Amino acid sequence: MASRPSRLERITNLFLALLETPRPLSLREIGIAVAGYPTEPTALRQAFERDKRTLRDEGVPVAVERIDGEEQVGYRILPEEYYLPDLGLSPREQEALAFALAAVRLEGGVGRSALEKLSPEAVFDLAPMAVLPALPALPVLQEAIRRRCVVIFGYHARTREVEGHELVFRLGAWYFAGRDRSANGELRTFRVDRFETPPCLGEPAAYERPVAAERGEAVRLAPWTGGPALEEGGVAPLQVTLEVDVRELAYARGVFGEHALVERGADGSGRFVFPVADEDAFVAWVLGRGDAVEVIEPPVLRERVAAALAALCGEAS
Repeated sequence: MASRPSRLERITNLFLALLETPRPLSLREIGIAVAGYPTEPTALRQAFERDKRTLRDEGVPVAVERIDGEEQVGYRILPEEYYLPDLGLSPREQEALAFALAAVRLEGGVGRSALEKLSPEAVFDLAPMAVLPALPALPVLQEAIRRRCVVIFGYHARTREVEGHELVFRLGAWYFAGRDRSANGELRTFRVDRFETPPCLGEPAAYERPVAAERGEAVRLAPWTGGPALEEGGVAPLQVTLEVDVRELAYARGVFGEHALVERGADGSGRFVFPVADEDAFVAWVLGRGDAVEVIEPPVLRERVAAALAALCGEAS
């Protein structure tokens, strides 16, 4: 009598079945084609959803498509969305890209498979310079942007329907930016770790993404400026004055924008004035810049930064 496949073997077989199928498979067909799934419908659904979530957490784009028949929903992995295309990189360029991927990683080793395609195993021995938080919602939001699916999720006690434009990591947090259909199509930016319900995908190809220049400007402004662009429950942003020395001036101009630079010092420093809606993330950003930046106003934020620095010094002593 053959032994029952382990969950790892079942997930591997599921991956192969979804990647090799020429059409979307219904849940019933998956239960028949992949060994190890229970026959009872509810148990089959629960086991499949766990396995599908595992695949997506590892960066595998499991597509959900409408099909004819009783179940109406089918699943598959589109090869053009999964396989890494030939980037036309020289060996030196491949090495540089691999080291960049190794230097900034997601928690839990997410994305390791992409790095394995570009680099020898020795790269993994390098200590990363930054490890970004890996949230359960990230793979779903990435798929939504790639397939142009409207994303549905709860945020500040409202159900949102958002056309995703960008998913970015800024000021110590992940932000999802796009047009909120539930708010008359206004451009909004949502902090991902504050989603109140898991994101769900709507129909694919439901909208057109703006060009790169428009997307970059919207996302760059949203986490800093607050107001209508940053959906933070109507909390009024703080007006911040920041002194930046010459070492970080060029970087700060790119982050805050030229309009925020209100004064230049004879030593090459600059003074910036801008609103901040997310104080926690901003304090984390200031701490990461060391002695190259100083919060001048408002006093409440200056005191928060001083307290955070004192706590860090206490931990180090």
